[in-house]
Amino acid sequence: MILSLCPNPSLDVYYYTQALKEDDTTRVENPFLSPGGKGVNAARVIARFCQDSYLALPLGGCTGECIKGMLEEEGVNSIIVETTSTTRVNTILEQRAKGKHILLAARGEPLTQEEQEKLNRAVCWELEPRVLILGGSVPPHLPNTYYREIILNYRGSETKIVVDADGELLKKAVEAAPFAIKPNKHELERLVGRPLMETKDFVKAAKEVVETGPEVVIVSLGEFGAICVTEEKAFRVIPPKVEVKNTVGAGDSLVGGFAYAIYSGEPLERAVAFGVACGTATVTREGTKLCTPELVEEILRKTAVEEIN
Repeated sequence: MILSLCPNPSLDVYYYTQALKEDDTTRVENPFLSPGGKGVNAARVIARFCQDSYLALPLGGCTGECIKGMLEEEGVNSIIVETTSTTRVNTILEQRAKGKHILLAARGEPLTQEEQEKLNRAVCWELEPRVLILGGSVPPHLPNTYYREIILNYRGSETKIVVDADGELLKKAVEAAPFAIKPNKHELERLVGRPLMETKDFVKAAKEVVETGPEVVIVSLGEFGAICVTEEKAFRVIPPKVEVKNTVGAGDSLVGGFAYAIYSGEPLERAVAFGVACGTATVTREGTKLCTPELVEEILRKTAVEEIN
């Protein structure tokens, strides 16, 4: 089975407008509503391809009930820890005139000790996933070693752990040597502590990270695809040009597609290419909609893999 953990999920509300007006009313189109969070989006993508997949997450209040219903509609198998606090709401404002979006992300409410223990028990002891995704931020008061501790719990097992996080949460996770991490350009820069501009910079930085523990580093580069680095090799995955309607969830889709392909036994190059195809398919859809299997297969046929010397 594939298990995705999202300790800090959200209800994403996506608005379209031409441009924001300060100190005046901004008229918007009716919003798209969807479950949000890196681990949630990865699980939503996986559910499009695989029934043997689960999402573990805390949910509470009216927004939690809304998210639960939407996950059920999408066929996502959820392991829910009910919380006394209400699940956070994130707001995305897409400005068509500027081709830009603004993300207003709430921090979320802390989990009680009992809620933390229930979530940990479900992820660390009650299930034995072949692939485990640790995705996104954590609620306030959870330590930045949270993912690291989960990875160490699986040490010696056959579970392949994929981490999609940022900042100290990612740094601590890297120390525990997960199977793979998926930073974007800015997350990798924060991880290695310097700006990165060219392909050689990304490869060198990713190799440095590999030397500290992870087997695989996948650097997502938006329309330019991704660079993947292991101890033995480096390669670039190049997707076809597409019309970009929305970039929210693209990186999460890459992670979900990659995890599913690894679970299915695909070789690394094919798994990263499948993930990139999922991310590329997602950007062609409006609002918070994610990729479809039909779009992914179409894009995958046009996706190239090139070795980097």
